Amino acid sequence: MQRDFYMRVFITVLLLLMFSDAVAYLDPGTGSMLLQVILGGIAAVGVAIKLYWHKLRAAFGFARKADPEDESA
Repeated sequence: MQRDFYMRVFITVLLLLMFSDAVAYLDPGTGSMLLQVILGGIAAVGVAIKLYWHKLRAAFGFARKADPEDESA
């Protein structure tokens, strides 16, 4: 099992080293697109945190304690 893992890693590294440099052109829109992807990812993480805020607080032990007035009702 472990030998298969090392063999796969070796073959992957070998294949990556075999490729030569790529001659590519990045047009000006590429930077804008990359910025949009990064900002969209940050926004998605923010929305996910907002949606699951109470569950996250409870998971980390920061949930609010119930007020004594609420328990009597």
